[in-house]
Amino acid sequence: MYKSILAGQTDFLYGFGTLFVQSSQIVLRSCGGGITAWKGTNTTVRNNYGVYIHDSTVNAANSSIAEQIKGSCALGRPWNSLHRSIFANTYEDGSIEPSGYINWEDRWSKNETLMAEYKAYGPGFNLTGRRESEVSVLLSSSEEERYRDPSRVFLFEDGREGNVAWIDWDVVSS
Repeated sequence: MYKSILAGQTDFLYGFGTLFVQSSQIVLRSCGGGITAWKGTNTTVRNNYGVYIHDSTVNAANSSIAEQIKGSCALGRPWNSLHRSIFANTYEDGSIEPSGYINWEDRWSKNETLMAEYKAYGPGFNLTGRRESEVSVLLSSSEEERYRDPSRVFLFEDGREGNVAWIDWDVVSS
């Protein structure tokens, strides 16, 4: 998704497979659960399945909703142990809870899931809350590099990068 508006209130970015969101608006109509609730896919091939939000914004839909949900919206929660979601270079308004992500069930451990941020910023980014979180991960540049652009995320079945011939690059570059 490129230059899109995605709006919802409970786990509205969910499912299987891979979703790459670039330069888009994530609009919160309320809070319940998290923004992402991805169900990873267990396959025999190396994959980068997950949801990736890059160079985007996360904001409450309007000022009255912003007051109602201040500090209470999670970036996500794992649907299963293979959940992977990353908010990279993304602005977060004051709606985001200090821990960032939450754990849906105790059985999904931090070692199995990846609920991460890279260079997130704004009033919703709380460095202390993220560091104290049991599940949120702050990625280094080298850790985030694997997920930096669609050609690194959308892989061929043999694990090679670059399965992006289906992307209309004319639209993306405009």
